[in-house]
Amino acid sequence: MSPIRKPLAKSLIKPLVAVGCTTALVTGATACAAIENISAGKKLENAADKLGERRSVSMELDLDATPEQLIALSKSDGASEPMTREEAETLAGVKVSVAVQAKKPLAEAKDKDLVATQLKLSGPDGVLAEYRVMGKTAYVRLDMRAFGELSGEPVPSADEMPESMPGGKALRKILEGGWVKVDTAEMEKARAEVGGPGGKKASGGPELSPETSKKITKSLKKLFAREVTLKDTGSRDGADHVVATGPVRTLLTGIFDELRPFTDEIPGAEDLPTAKDFKDLPNKKIAVDFAIKNGTLAKASTDVAPLAEGLKKGDKLPITLTFGEGGKIAAPSGATELDIAGMMDAMMGGFEAGDDADAISGDNFTVGGDAQSSAEKGIEGLSVDLEDLEG
Repeated sequence: MSPIRKPLAKSLIKPLVAVGCTTALVTGATACAAIENISAGKKLENAADKLGERRSVSMELDLDATPEQLIALSKSDGASEPMTREEAETLAGVKVSVAVQAKKPLAEAKDKDLVATQLKLSGPDGVLAEYRVMGKTAYVRLDMRAFGELSGEPVPSADEMPESMPGGKALRKILEGGWVKVDTAEMEKARAEVGGPGGKKASGGPELSPETSKKITKSLKKLFAREVTLKDTGSRDGADHVVATGPVRTLLTGIFDELRPFTDEIPGAEDLPTAKDFKDLPNKKIAVDFAIKNGTLAKASTDVAPLAEGLKKGDKLPITLTFGEGGKIAAPSGATELDIAGMMDAMMGGFEAGDDADAISGDNFTVGGDAQSSAEKGIEGLSVDLEDLEG
């Protein structure tokens, strides 16, 4: 593993996941009137409901940490080398944004009502990865060079990818940072053929039923009413502020415990995390500050430094989630089509041809041993057949 990956995974990913889940679910719990008898809870509930009235919404997750803070964080893992200055500067500028556009208010929208969705990962030098779905077509672009620098792993150039191989043209486009497109039905079919998590066939699955949604909401209401406290902290910078405080590990463990009985009914929930997955996460309380402008939820911010080991007293690791109008999401022009079915057929053919592990060796697939003799006989036989045809 490259020097950046291990400290990042151990010291940064868990806090990011924790605050992301906590922020979203605290918002959801208050929107479900978990603490509606408290004025602060009612204010936050109404602000979240206002977001649901929109037909398009954007959310941007911003890690506001400085390179120095990230370097200090990476030093907490004695088993790995600390981040370099260059790596820390790249991560310090990372932002994740999500946008959704629907035909009707998002609070009422089902899958069939979604017009487009967009997920984008950006760095200080521009977009690292972007994924858009428009109807039955998905569009993807990646900055492979930047990912290679970030991971410390070499990335092949487009010139090293022959266009003649299955999917070669689209793969070259990806390596060049261009857009490729794929039929979502073909993508789901390919996933089903290789099997989903736990050996099950992958599928989009049904939408969450209203009955299941009500049961989950009722369970989460009790959890948040018991574990989360809300406080109205007044107005500043043109916004009203409500602060929600709760123990992260207790909340995350409780949330997934409440969801687990409905695993078969929740799309994509085949392998929910358990308490064991959060055992290394400190059960400290963190406060999420919600900013409300014009009655609508505008921003949620927190400091996850208490969840990260190795930071000095006074060090901060701020994270901000900003909400806004999603606007129109357009299909990119000039996208190259990726033939999933053709690539899968080629891969399966390659696996079948390579069943005899002793017959192939080396990066150039050098044939040796008895296989060499068989190959030579096959070529000789082919030559004879061609001569017969010519005669």
